Amino acid sequence: MKIKEILAWSISELSDFQTPRLDAELIIADILKEERLYVMINPDKQLTDKETTNIKANILLRKSNYPIHYILKKREFMGMDFEVEPDVLIPRPDTEILVEQAIYEISKRKKHKILNEKDIINVEKDDSSFQYRSYDIIGMEIGSGSGIISISLLENINELYMVAVDINDKALELTKKNAIAHNVDKRLDIRKSDLFEEVKDLKGNLDFIISNPPYIQRHIIDMLSEEIKSYEPHNALDGGDDGLDFYKAIIISSGDFLKQRGFIAFEIGYDQALSVQNLLLDEGFSDCKVVKDIAGLDRVVIAYKI
Repeated sequence: MKIKEILAWSISELSDFQTPRLDAELIIADILKEERLYVMINPDKQLTDKETTNIKANILLRKSNYPIHYILKKREFMGMDFEVEPDVLIPRPDTEILVEQAIYEISKRKKHKILNEKDIINVEKDDSSFQYRSYDIIGMEIGSGSGIISISLLENINELYMVAVDINDKALELTKKNAIAHNVDKRLDIRKSDLFEEVKDLKGNLDFIISNPPYIQRHIIDMLSEEIKSYEPHNALDGGDDGLDFYKAIIISSGDFLKQRGFIAFEIGYDQALSVQNLLLDEGFSDCKVVKDIAGLDRVVIAYKI
């Protein structure tokens, strides 16, 4: 079978999807271990029987609403490729706004400062204690998932050291794998922790906390698209009855971990800005600001510890 023949069959099989040609070309390219352009410019390329069989299997998998990025095992984010796996939330483009805003806020903080002894933290990594050098900025990500937020920040800010936590073992493994792939693992401390439980040593030492927590109201999950509700992990989506459970839990403890004028940055649902701002103000945060996404919807909330 030639590429043009399997492509035509694939597009037909995926005709009910929003982007049948794109999905088909990506799946074919992935099996061939080539770029999508290769599929487009080599229509008469003869495929092996094994390649044809594997392409058909993945097209039918996609037809069952299995997420395209779980099939491809990768997702582009901030111009970089990240490995993704089932049971870990697939990164969304909207989260790039959170990262971009965090980079902007970090850039405003005093650079190349001389840190005092309080800023040196003893941490446990790779079964040996060590004392990492005085990085200018120390941040923490809550709910690392595939590691895209921490890794993207580290890629853009050389002075930064990150601590990333999650309760999902697969997420922690995936974060480590992606950190190694992008050569930032030496500046990333990955810990299994339910929020702040295993990071007591960070109290008073963080310049910022960043999180894209579960924020979907529980009763709405069953209304989501089939590929989200059937295949993506619900514990990465479910924010409780009002969608605010994790914001409340993070905000109430974050003041103990942030330095003076440290900031907290959240991704939020389109209708949650006021609620999250009020939670922050109630805990003594100030200078709250809301950032919209390209659709004009509220997407990020940032606030500072007084």
